[in-house]
Amino acid sequence: MNISHHPQLFLDDALIAQSSGLSRRLHQPVRHEANPLIVQDRPWEKRSIGYCSVWLDPQAQRFRCLYLANEYQSKDEAPDVPEGPRTAKYCMCYAESDDGVQWRKPPVGPWPYAGHHEHNIVIAGGHGFCVLPTPDDPDPQKRYHGLGGDIIGCSPDGIHWRTMPFDAAGKNDTCSTIIRWQDRYLAFVRIQVRDPNWSGVMRGVALCTSDDFEHWTDKETIFTTDAEDGYPWTQPYGLCVSVYGDLLIGMLPMLHLDREEGNNMLGDMDVQLMVSRDGRRWDRAADRACWLDSEPPRPPQNRSWDARLYPSTTLVKRNDRIHIYYTGSNLRHGEGRIDPTGPWRHGIGLATLPADRFVGLRPSDPGREGILQTPMLKLANGRLTANAQIGNESELRVAVLDERGQPVEGFDQDQCRLIRHDSLRYRVVWGREPSMRELSDLRPGVPAALRFALSGGELFAFQVVRF
Repeated sequence: MNISHHPQLFLDDALIAQSSGLSRRLHQPVRHEANPLIVQDRPWEKRSIGYCSVWLDPQAQRFRCLYLANEYQSKDEAPDVPEGPRTAKYCMCYAESDDGVQWRKPPVGPWPYAGHHEHNIVIAGGHGFCVLPTPDDPDPQKRYHGLGGDIIGCSPDGIHWRTMPFDAAGKNDTCSTIIRWQDRYLAFVRIQVRDPNWSGVMRGVALCTSDDFEHWTDKETIFTTDAEDGYPWTQPYGLCVSVYGDLLIGMLPMLHLDREEGNNMLGDMDVQLMVSRDGRRWDRAADRACWLDSEPPRPPQNRSWDARLYPSTTLVKRNDRIHIYYTGSNLRHGEGRIDPTGPWRHGIGLATLPADRFVGLRPSDPGREGILQTPMLKLANGRLTANAQIGNESELRVAVLDERGQPVEGFDQDQCRLIRHDSLRYRVVWGREPSMRELSDLRPGVPAALRFALSGGELFAFQVVRF
Protein backbone atom coordinates (compact mmCIF):
# COMPACT_ATOMS: atom_id res chain seq x y z
CA MET A 1 0.00 0.00 0.00
CA ASN A 2 1.47 3.34 -1.07
CA ILE A 3 1.54 6.07 1.56
CA SER A 4 1.62 9.70 0.46
CA HIS A 5 2.70 12.75 2.44
CA HIS A 6 -0.91 13.40 3.46
CA PRO A 7 -2.25 12.59 6.95
CA GLN A 8 -3.30 8.95 7.29
CA LEU A 9 -6.56 8.70 9.23
CA PHE A 10 -8.28 5.76 10.90
CA LEU A 11 -11.81 6.51 9.69
CA ASP A 12 -11.88 3.12 7.97
CA ASP A 13 -9.88 -0.12 8.33
CA ALA A 14 -7.62 0.26 5.29
CA LEU A 15 -4.59 1.09 7.46
CA ILE A 16 -5.31 -1.54 10.10
CA ALA A 17 -3.92 -5.02 9.48
CA GLN A 18 -4.05 -6.06 13.14
CA SER A 19 -5.54 -4.41 16.19
CA SER A 20 -6.11 -5.40 19.79
CA GLY A 21 -7.24 -3.56 22.88
CA LEU A 22 -8.29 -0.40 21.00
CA SER A 23 -11.63 1.25 20.38
CA ARG A 24 -12.69 4.09 18.09
CA ARG A 25 -14.00 7.34 19.48
CA LEU A 26 -15.86 9.85 17.31
CA HIS A 27 -15.00 13.50 18.00
CA GLN A 28 -17.79 15.98 17.43
CA PRO A 29 -17.20 19.52 16.15
CA VAL A 30 -17.67 22.41 18.58
CA ARG A 31 -20.20 25.05 17.55
CA HIS A 32 -18.93 28.63 17.48
CA GLU A 33 -20.18 30.86 20.26
CA ALA A 34 -21.03 33.69 17.83
CA ASN A 35 -23.46 31.57 15.75
CA PRO A 36 -25.34 32.24 13.56
CA LEU A 37 -22.70 34.02 11.53
CA ILE A 38 -24.73 34.73 8.37
CA VAL A 39 -28.32 35.81 9.01
CA GLN A 40 -31.39 36.96 7.10
CA ASP A 41 -30.79 40.69 6.77
CA ARG A 42 -31.53 41.35 3.08
CA PRO A 43 -34.98 41.56 1.44
CA TRP A 44 -34.19 38.71 -0.97
CA GLU A 45 -33.41 36.47 2.03
CA LYS A 46 -36.70 37.12 3.77
CA ARG A 47 -38.20 33.70 3.26
CA SER A 48 -35.06 31.64 3.84
CA ILE A 49 -31.33 31.23 3.52
CA GLY A 50 -30.02 27.73 3.14
CA TYR A 51 -27.53 25.37 1.59
CA CYS A 52 -24.04 26.85 1.52
CA SER A 53 -20.75 26.16 -0.24
CA VAL A 54 -17.67 27.61 1.50
CA TRP A 55 -14.12 27.56 0.19
CA LEU A 56 -10.80 29.18 1.06
CA ASP A 57 -9.20 31.45 -1.51
CA PRO A 58 -5.52 30.42 -1.23
CA GLN A 59 -4.17 33.64 -2.71
CA ALA A 60 -6.19 36.12 -0.66
CA GLN A 61 -6.45 33.74 2.33
CA ARG A 62 -10.10 34.70 2.45
CA PHE A 63 -13.14 32.55 3.13
CA ARG A 64 -15.73 32.77 0.38
CA CYS A 65 -19.28 31.45 0.28
CA LEU A 66 -22.27 30.94 -1.98
CA TYR A 67 -25.52 30.33 -0.13
CA LEU A 68 -29.12 29.74 -1.11
CA ALA A 69 -31.73 32.46 -0.57
CA ASN A 70 -35.41 32.98 -1.38
CA GLU A 71 -37.72 35.93 -0.97
CA TYR A 72 -41.23 34.66 -1.68
CA GLN A 73 -42.38 31.40 -3.13
CA SER A 74 -46.01 32.08 -3.94
CA LYS A 75 -48.63 34.83 -3.99
CA ASP A 76 -50.43 33.16 -1.12
CA GLU A 77 -47.45 33.70 1.17
CA ALA A 78 -47.20 37.46 0.53
CA PRO A 79 -50.38 38.73 -1.17
CA ASP A 80 -49.64 42.42 -0.43
CA VAL A 81 -46.14 42.48 -1.93
CA PRO A 82 -45.87 44.06 -5.43
CA GLU A 83 -45.08 41.79 -8.33
CA GLY A 84 -41.57 43.24 -8.81
CA PRO A 85 -39.72 41.76 -5.83
CA ARG A 86 -41.52 38.44 -5.92
CA THR A 87 -39.70 35.40 -7.29
CA ALA A 88 -40.65 31.75 -7.35
CA LYS A 89 -37.00 30.77 -7.81
CA TYR A 90 -34.18 30.26 -5.43
CA CYS A 91 -31.01 32.25 -5.97
CA MET A 92 -27.38 31.91 -4.89
CA CYS A 93 -25.82 34.78 -2.94
CA TYR A 94 -22.18 35.67 -2.29
CA ALA A 95 -20.46 36.43 1.03
CA GLU A 96 -16.82 36.64 2.14
CA SER A 97 -14.81 36.75 5.34
CA ASP A 98 -11.18 37.30 6.38
CA ASP A 99 -11.38 35.12 9.48
CA GLY A 100 -14.30 32.79 8.75
CA VAL A 101 -16.41 34.38 11.51
CA GLN A 102 -17.17 37.98 10.52
CA TRP A 103 -18.92 37.86 7.15
CA ARG A 104 -19.81 40.64 4.71
CA LYS A 105 -22.16 40.60 1.71
CA PRO A 106 -20.64 42.89 -0.94
CA PRO A 107 -23.10 44.11 -3.63
CA VAL A 108 -21.43 42.20 -6.46
CA GLY A 109 -24.60 41.11 -8.25
CA PRO A 110 -23.93 41.65 -11.98
CA TRP A 111 -27.53 42.43 -13.03
CA PRO A 112 -30.85 43.60 -11.54
CA TYR A 113 -32.75 40.76 -9.92
CA ALA A 114 -36.48 40.73 -9.15
CA GLY A 115 -36.55 44.49 -8.64
CA HIS A 116 -33.28 44.67 -6.68
CA HIS A 117 -30.47 46.71 -8.26
CA GLU A 118 -27.77 46.44 -5.57
CA HIS A 119 -27.49 42.97 -4.14
CA ASN A 120 -25.15 40.01 -3.64
CA ILE A 121 -27.07 37.59 -5.89
CA VAL A 122 -24.73 35.94 -8.40
CA ILE A 123 -26.79 33.00 -9.76
CA ALA A 124 -30.50 32.88 -10.50
CA GLY A 125 -31.42 29.31 -9.57
CA GLY A 126 -28.87 26.65 -8.71
CA HIS A 127 -30.60 24.99 -5.78
CA GLY A 128 -27.77 24.05 -3.39
CA PHE A 129 -24.95 25.13 -5.71
CA CYS A 130 -21.47 23.74 -4.89
CA VAL A 131 -18.32 25.64 -5.91
CA LEU A 132 -15.15 23.77 -6.89
CA PRO A 133 -12.04 25.99 -7.23
CA THR A 134 -9.94 24.85 -10.21
CA PRO A 135 -7.05 27.36 -10.25
CA ASP A 136 -4.93 25.19 -12.55
CA ASP A 137 -7.48 25.07 -15.37
CA PRO A 138 -5.74 26.40 -18.51
CA ASP A 139 -8.86 28.37 -19.44
CA PRO A 140 -8.97 31.55 -17.26
CA GLN A 141 -12.76 31.57 -17.63
CA LYS A 142 -12.92 28.20 -15.85
CA ARG A 143 -10.96 28.82 -12.66
CA TYR A 144 -14.13 27.80 -10.80
CA HIS A 145 -16.57 25.02 -11.61
CA GLY A 146 -19.93 24.60 -9.95
CA LEU A 147 -23.02 22.45 -9.85
CA GLY A 148 -26.38 22.51 -8.12
CA GLY A 149 -30.00 21.69 -8.78
CA ASP A 150 -30.41 21.36 -12.54
CA ILE A 151 -27.50 23.59 -13.64
CA ILE A 152 -23.72 23.46 -13.92
CA GLY A 153 -21.43 26.40 -14.57
CA CYS A 154 -17.96 27.91 -14.83
CA SER A 155 -16.57 31.20 -13.59
CA PRO A 156 -13.32 33.17 -13.77
CA ASP A 157 -13.69 34.57 -10.25
CA GLY A 158 -16.44 32.73 -8.34
CA ILE A 159 -18.84 35.64 -8.86
CA HIS A 160 -19.56 35.89 -12.60
CA TRP A 161 -20.98 32.55 -13.74
CA ARG A 162 -21.83 31.09 -17.11
CA THR A 163 -24.36 28.34 -16.44
CA MET A 164 -25.96 25.62 -18.54
CA PRO A 165 -28.50 22.83 -17.94
CA PHE A 166 -27.38 19.76 -16.00
CA ASP A 167 -29.71 17.19 -17.49
CA ALA A 168 -28.06 14.20 -15.83
CA ALA A 169 -29.18 15.34 -12.37
CA GLY A 170 -32.92 15.21 -12.97
CA LYS A 171 -34.80 15.96 -9.77
CA ASN A 172 -32.08 17.27 -7.48
CA ASP A 173 -33.61 19.49 -4.81
CA THR A 174 -30.87 19.10 -2.24
CA CYS A 175 -27.32 20.32 -1.74
CA SER A 176 -25.08 18.76 -4.40
CA THR A 177 -21.32 18.32 -4.19
CA ILE A 178 -18.77 18.32 -6.98
CA ILE A 179 -15.14 17.27 -6.53
CA ARG A 180 -12.13 16.48 -8.71
CA TRP A 181 -10.83 12.99 -7.91
CA GLN A 182 -8.37 10.85 -9.83
CA ASP A 183 -8.66 13.07 -12.92
CA ARG A 184 -12.46 12.92 -13.06
CA TYR A 185 -15.29 15.15 -11.91
CA LEU A 186 -17.59 13.42 -9.42
CA ALA A 187 -21.01 14.90 -8.68
CA PHE A 188 -23.00 13.63 -5.71
CA VAL A 189 -26.70 14.30 -6.21
CA ARG A 190 -30.11 13.09 -5.10
CA ILE A 191 -31.89 10.12 -6.61
CA GLN A 192 -35.47 8.93 -6.15
CA VAL A 193 -35.63 5.25 -5.23
CA ARG A 194 -38.90 3.42 -5.81
CA ASP A 195 -40.07 1.03 -3.11
CA PRO A 196 -43.40 -0.77 -3.68
CA ASN A 197 -43.89 -1.04 0.07
CA TRP A 198 -43.55 2.71 0.68
CA SER A 199 -46.20 5.31 -0.06
CA GLY A 200 -43.76 8.02 -1.14
CA VAL A 201 -40.58 8.27 -3.16
CA MET A 202 -37.55 7.07 -1.20
CA ARG A 203 -34.51 9.36 -1.03
CA GLY A 204 -31.05 8.11 -2.02
CA VAL A 205 -27.60 9.35 -3.01
CA ALA A 206 -26.39 9.06 -6.59
CA LEU A 207 -23.16 9.68 -8.46
CA CYS A 208 -22.62 11.25 -11.89
CA THR A 209 -19.12 11.41 -13.39
CA SER A 210 -17.45 13.35 -16.18
CA ASP A 211 -14.03 13.62 -17.78
CA ASP A 212 -14.58 17.07 -19.28
CA PHE A 213 -17.38 18.65 -17.15
CA GLU A 214 -19.66 18.76 -20.17
CA HIS A 215 -20.61 15.13 -20.78
CA TRP A 216 -21.94 13.31 -17.73
CA THR A 217 -22.89 9.75 -16.96
CA ASP A 218 -26.42 8.97 -15.85
CA LYS A 219 -27.18 8.78 -12.16
CA GLU A 220 -25.81 5.73 -10.39
CA THR A 221 -27.22 4.91 -6.96
CA ILE A 222 -24.39 4.60 -4.45
CA PHE A 223 -26.16 4.82 -1.09
CA THR A 224 -29.50 4.10 0.53
CA THR A 225 -30.30 3.39 4.15
CA ASP A 226 -31.04 -0.06 5.60
CA ALA A 227 -32.92 -1.67 8.45
CA GLU A 228 -30.19 -0.84 10.94
CA ASP A 229 -30.67 2.85 10.11
CA GLY A 230 -34.42 2.54 10.51
CA TYR A 231 -35.40 2.22 6.85
CA PRO A 232 -37.78 3.41 5.50
CA TRP A 233 -38.30 6.03 8.21
CA THR A 234 -34.67 7.13 8.05
CA GLN A 235 -33.43 8.35 4.66
CA PRO A 236 -30.29 10.09 3.34
CA TYR A 237 -30.80 13.72 2.37
CA GLY A 238 -27.61 14.14 0.36
CA LEU A 239 -23.88 13.56 0.69
CA CYS A 240 -21.42 16.42 1.18
CA VAL A 241 -18.00 15.17 0.05
CA SER A 242 -14.51 16.56 0.66
CA VAL A 243 -11.16 15.42 -0.66
CA TYR A 244 -9.00 14.94 2.43
CA GLY A 245 -5.57 13.71 1.37
CA ASP A 246 -5.90 10.10 0.21
CA LEU A 247 -9.51 9.87 1.43
CA LEU A 248 -12.94 11.14 0.57
CA ILE A 249 -14.81 12.21 3.69
CA GLY A 250 -18.57 12.46 3.42
CA MET A 251 -20.92 14.38 5.70
CA LEU A 252 -24.19 12.46 5.52
CA PRO A 253 -27.38 14.34 6.47
CA MET A 254 -29.99 11.86 7.67
CA LEU A 255 -33.71 12.58 7.75
CA HIS A 256 -35.52 10.80 10.59
CA LEU A 257 -39.22 10.88 9.72
CA ASP A 258 -42.00 10.82 12.26
CA ARG A 259 -43.39 7.30 12.12
CA GLU A 260 -46.90 8.16 11.02
CA GLU A 261 -48.72 6.44 8.19
CA GLY A 262 -48.26 8.31 4.90
CA ASN A 263 -45.62 10.70 6.26
CA ASN A 264 -42.64 11.25 3.95
CA MET A 265 -41.83 14.86 4.90
CA LEU A 266 -42.03 15.73 8.59
CA GLY A 267 -38.98 14.82 10.61
CA ASP A 268 -35.67 15.81 12.12
CA MET A 269 -32.13 15.75 10.75
CA ASP A 270 -28.65 14.99 11.99
CA VAL A 271 -25.30 14.27 10.34
CA GLN A 272 -23.10 11.17 10.25
CA LEU A 273 -19.61 10.69 8.81
CA MET A 274 -18.70 8.43 5.89
CA VAL A 275 -15.43 7.54 4.20
CA SER A 276 -14.48 6.29 0.74
CA ARG A 277 -11.36 5.71 -1.33
CA ASP A 278 -13.03 5.62 -4.74
CA GLY A 279 -16.25 7.66 -4.48
CA ARG A 280 -18.56 4.67 -5.01
CA ARG A 281 -18.04 2.40 -2.01
CA TRP A 282 -18.68 4.15 1.28
CA ASP A 283 -18.22 3.07 4.89
CA ARG A 284 -19.81 4.61 7.93
CA ALA A 285 -17.37 6.02 10.48
CA ALA A 286 -17.67 5.07 14.16
CA ASP A 287 -20.56 2.62 13.73
CA ARG A 288 -23.04 5.20 12.39
CA ALA A 289 -22.67 7.49 15.40
CA CYS A 290 -24.14 10.99 15.11
CA TRP A 291 -21.49 13.59 14.32
CA LEU A 292 -23.59 16.79 14.23
CA ASP A 293 -26.80 16.51 16.18
CA SER A 294 -30.08 18.39 16.14
CA GLU A 295 -32.50 19.14 18.94
CA PRO A 296 -35.36 16.85 19.97
CA PRO A 297 -38.79 18.07 18.79
CA ARG A 298 -40.21 20.98 20.80
CA PRO A 299 -42.49 24.00 20.14
CA PRO A 300 -41.02 26.54 17.67
CA GLN A 301 -40.74 29.30 20.26
CA ASN A 302 -38.49 27.08 22.39
CA ARG A 303 -36.15 25.95 19.61
CA SER A 304 -32.67 27.22 18.89
CA TRP A 305 -31.91 28.74 15.48
CA ASP A 306 -30.19 25.48 14.44
CA ALA A 307 -32.69 22.95 15.75
CA ARG A 308 -32.47 21.50 12.23
CA LEU A 309 -29.16 21.62 10.39
CA TYR A 310 -27.51 20.72 7.09
CA PRO A 311 -23.74 20.78 6.47
CA SER A 312 -21.96 22.85 3.84
CA THR A 313 -20.90 21.12 0.63
CA THR A 314 -17.28 20.67 1.75
CA LEU A 315 -14.95 20.95 4.72
CA VAL A 316 -12.50 23.86 4.91
CA LYS A 317 -9.09 23.37 6.53
CA ARG A 318 -7.03 26.36 7.67
CA ASN A 319 -4.21 26.64 10.20
CA ASP A 320 -4.71 23.15 11.63
CA ARG A 321 -8.42 23.81 12.13
CA ILE A 322 -11.28 22.22 10.21
CA HIS A 323 -14.18 24.58 9.58
CA ILE A 324 -17.58 22.92 9.19
CA TYR A 325 -20.17 25.45 8.08
CA TYR A 326 -23.80 24.48 8.23
CA THR A 327 -27.27 25.83 7.62
CA GLY A 328 -29.58 25.99 10.60
CA SER A 329 -33.30 26.54 10.99
CA ASN A 330 -35.85 26.40 13.78
CA LEU A 331 -38.21 24.63 11.38
CA ARG A 332 -38.39 20.87 11.31
CA HIS A 333 -38.08 19.32 7.87
CA GLY A 334 -41.47 19.44 6.16
CA GLU A 335 -42.99 21.66 8.81
CA GLY A 336 -43.70 24.44 6.34
CA ARG A 337 -43.40 28.13 6.70
CA ILE A 338 -44.09 29.70 10.09
CA ASP A 339 -45.64 33.15 10.02
CA PRO A 340 -42.85 35.77 9.53
CA THR A 341 -44.06 37.71 12.57
CA GLY A 342 -43.50 34.65 14.73
CA PRO A 343 -40.48 32.57 15.74
CA TRP A 344 -39.06 31.77 12.31
CA ARG A 345 -35.34 31.85 11.63
CA HIS A 346 -32.68 30.55 9.27
CA GLY A 347 -28.94 31.13 9.38
CA ILE A 348 -25.48 29.80 8.64
CA GLY A 349 -23.20 28.78 11.50
CA LEU A 350 -19.79 27.29 12.12
CA ALA A 351 -18.44 24.32 14.04
CA THR A 352 -14.74 23.49 14.25
CA LEU A 353 -12.50 20.51 14.88
CA PRO A 354 -8.70 20.18 15.25
CA ALA A 355 -7.04 18.99 12.05
CA ASP A 356 -7.30 15.21 11.41
CA ARG A 357 -9.15 14.57 14.68
CA PHE A 358 -12.36 13.07 13.35
CA VAL A 359 -11.87 9.70 15.01
CA GLY A 360 -9.38 8.65 17.66
CA LEU A 361 -8.12 5.23 18.75
CA ARG A 362 -7.68 4.70 22.47
CA PRO A 363 -7.16 1.69 24.74
CA SER A 364 -10.39 -0.12 25.52
CA ASP A 365 -9.05 -0.85 28.99
CA PRO A 366 -7.22 2.17 30.45
CA GLY A 367 -4.93 -0.15 32.37
CA ARG A 368 -3.77 -2.16 29.34
CA GLU A 369 -1.80 -1.42 26.21
CA GLY A 370 -3.58 -1.21 22.85
CA ILE A 371 -1.84 -2.33 19.67
CA LEU A 372 -2.34 -1.31 16.04
CA GLN A 373 -0.29 -2.68 13.15
CA THR A 374 -0.55 -1.37 9.61
CA PRO A 375 -0.30 -3.43 6.42
CA MET A 376 3.00 -3.44 4.59
CA LEU A 377 3.51 0.09 3.32
CA LYS A 378 5.60 1.81 0.71
CA LEU A 379 6.52 4.80 2.81
CA ALA A 380 7.28 8.14 1.22
CA ASN A 381 10.60 9.64 2.17
CA GLY A 382 10.33 11.98 5.13
CA ARG A 383 9.78 12.35 8.86
CA LEU A 384 7.13 10.38 10.77
CA THR A 385 4.71 12.36 12.90
CA ALA A 386 1.80 11.14 15.01
CA ASN A 387 -1.28 13.25 15.66
CA ALA A 388 -2.00 12.12 19.22
CA GLN A 389 -3.13 13.22 22.65
CA ILE A 390 -0.50 12.00 25.10
CA GLY A 391 -0.57 13.01 28.75
CA ASN A 392 1.66 12.42 31.76
CA GLU A 393 0.07 9.04 32.42
CA SER A 394 0.04 7.82 28.81
CA GLU A 395 2.62 6.64 26.30
CA LEU A 396 2.89 6.01 22.55
CA ARG A 397 5.66 3.87 21.10
CA VAL A 398 6.19 2.96 17.44
CA ALA A 399 8.16 0.14 15.83
CA VAL A 400 9.02 -0.38 12.16
CA LEU A 401 8.54 -4.01 11.07
CA ASP A 402 10.02 -5.91 8.13
CA GLU A 403 8.19 -8.40 5.90
CA ARG A 404 8.62 -11.14 8.52
CA GLY A 405 6.89 -8.97 11.12
CA GLN A 406 10.15 -8.40 13.01
CA PRO A 407 11.41 -4.97 14.12
CA VAL A 408 13.94 -3.44 11.76
CA GLU A 409 17.27 -3.11 13.54
CA GLY A 410 17.38 0.20 15.37
CA PHE A 411 13.62 0.83 14.92
CA ASP A 412 12.04 -1.23 17.70
CA GLN A 413 9.56 0.31 20.11
CA ASP A 414 11.97 0.30 23.04
CA GLN A 415 14.18 2.78 21.22
CA CYS A 416 11.24 4.96 20.11
CA ARG A 417 10.67 8.36 21.61
CA LEU A 418 8.44 11.33 20.85
CA ILE A 419 9.48 14.93 20.34
CA ARG A 420 6.79 17.60 20.40
CA HIS A 421 6.30 18.79 16.80
CA ASP A 422 3.41 21.23 17.27
CA SER A 423 0.24 21.55 19.37
CA LEU A 424 -1.33 18.46 17.73
CA ARG A 425 1.56 16.24 16.68
CA TYR A 426 4.69 14.46 17.83
CA ARG A 427 7.78 13.73 15.82
CA VAL A 428 8.63 10.03 16.06
CA VAL A 429 12.35 9.16 16.29
CA TRP A 430 14.43 6.19 17.44
CA GLY A 431 17.53 6.40 19.60
CA ARG A 432 19.16 9.58 20.79
CA GLU A 433 21.62 12.16 19.53
CA PRO A 434 24.07 11.84 17.91
CA SER A 435 22.77 8.55 16.46
CA MET A 436 19.06 9.44 16.38
CA ARG A 437 17.24 7.75 13.49
CA GLU A 438 14.15 8.67 11.43
CA LEU A 439 12.11 7.00 8.70
CA SER A 440 14.32 8.64 6.09
CA ASP A 441 17.18 6.45 7.34
CA LEU A 442 15.41 3.30 6.16
CA ARG A 443 16.54 1.77 2.88
CA PRO A 444 14.48 3.48 0.10
CA GLY A 445 11.72 1.42 -1.50
CA VAL A 446 11.74 -1.39 1.06
CA PRO A 447 8.19 -2.11 2.30
CA ALA A 448 7.63 -1.85 6.04
CA ALA A 449 4.78 -1.92 8.53
CA LEU A 450 4.26 0.41 11.49
CA ARG A 451 3.29 -0.95 14.88
CA PHE A 452 1.76 1.53 17.32
CA ALA A 453 1.61 0.63 21.02
CA LEU A 454 -0.61 2.97 23.03
CA SER A 455 -0.90 3.10 26.81
CA GLY A 456 -3.55 5.69 27.62
CA GLY A 457 -4.03 8.75 25.46
CA GLU A 458 -5.45 8.74 21.95
CA LEU A 459 -4.05 8.31 18.43
CA PHE A 460 -5.74 10.16 15.55
CA ALA A 461 -3.43 9.89 12.54
CA PHE A 462 0.12 9.47 11.36
CA GLN A 463 1.91 11.29 8.57
CA VAL A 464 5.18 11.10 6.68
CA VAL A 465 6.13 14.77 6.43
CA ARG A 466 8.49 16.06 3.75
CA PHE A 467 11.76 17.53 5.02
